[in-house]
Amino acid sequence: MMYVRRNDNGDIVAASQEPLSGFTEIEYDAPELQDFLCSQLNVTEGHRFRESDSSLIRVIEDLVDLLAFKGIIRFTDLPPEAQNKLMERKSMRGQDDHLNLIDNVGDDLFDFD
Repeated sequence: MMYVRRNDNGDIVAASQEPLSGFTEIEYDAPELQDFLCSQLNVTEGHRFRESDSSLIRVIEDLVDLLAFKGIIRFTDLPPEAQNKLMERKSMRGQDDHLNLIDNVGDDLFDFD
């Protein structure tokens, strides 16, 4: 058995494995409970991936900059679509040094030679 709290419309807004004040009992396999649990999982996973994507994008931008700076790749070797997206992101980030995850100071930490 599970326990759910409902809003004024009767929609499930919270679920618990323990009986809590304001919660009513419901069968674990009730379709409305399964729908609620799935909707919560998708929201949580989606949010987590968006946060991760945002951080990863910045790492990739800095990695491309570093590889180009080291002469390992040329920016023009990238497909035009990738060049455009990177240039757009670079212009959005501006020249704020605090946004760079990898800077040129102490660059010998990343000596690939």
